[in-house]
Parts: sequence; structure tokens; C-alpha cells
Amino acid sequence: MNQISRKTLTIGIQSILNIFLAAWLYNEYVHNRFMQDYVASTFSSVSIAVPIGLLASAAIAGGSFTAYSRRHQASIGNRSHPLKAEVLPGSEGALAVLDTCPFCSVPLKNISENRFQCRKCRRYFKK
Repeated sequence: MNQISRKTLTIGIQSILNIFLAAWLYNEYVHNRFMQDYVASTFSSVSIAVPIGLLASAAIAGGSFTAYSRRHQASIGNRSHPLKAEVLPGSEGALAVLDTCPFCSVPLKNISENRFQCRKCRRYFKK
């Protein structure tokens, strides 16, 4: 049997509920004269606010998408850089110690004796 994740199930139920409520609202609008008058008077009084609200929503959604895609591309694009490491004296054949983040090439911050954190992408590394 296929298992469905909780997130997928919740999104599916919410989508079905939204479609049901939209159909119910449309049916109410078609068959209720008072609702038709209310909607007509509301949209006639806020005629300038609706396009401004739609433009603002589109600008926010577009800006969020652009910021996310640039951040995602930046995190993917820097993976081809080689690791910068410092070899400790007397341990040429042993493991190297990381001093910069392998993802964004920023110096690592020492958190504890054997834990480091990147200052830019906030990833954690162990010694």
C-alpha cells in the first residue's frame, strides 16, 4: 500500500475544501439577489483598491520568487569550488582541517572545540 505523507494529505484536503467553498460561494452569488447587490456595491466603491491590491500581491509574489530563486542558484552554483583546507604541521598524511565553508567559501566560525559554523549560510561542520 502506498503511504501518503501528512503534508500531502493536508494539502489535498485543504484544496478539496477550498474548491467546495468556492463552488458554494459561486452558487450563492448566482441565486441570491441580495448578494449580487452587495458585491456590485462593494466593488464599485473600492474600484481603485482592487487593481492596486492585485498589483501589490503580484509584486510581492514576484519578488519572493526572485529572491528565492537567486538564493537557490547561489547555493547550487558554489558547489563546484574545491575545498580550502589547512594541513596541520606533522600530519601531512592525515585529514585536513576545514577553515572555509565548502558551499560559499566564507571563513568558518568556531562554535566549540570540534564544531564550526559558516558565517553566511549558517551550515554546521564537525572537526
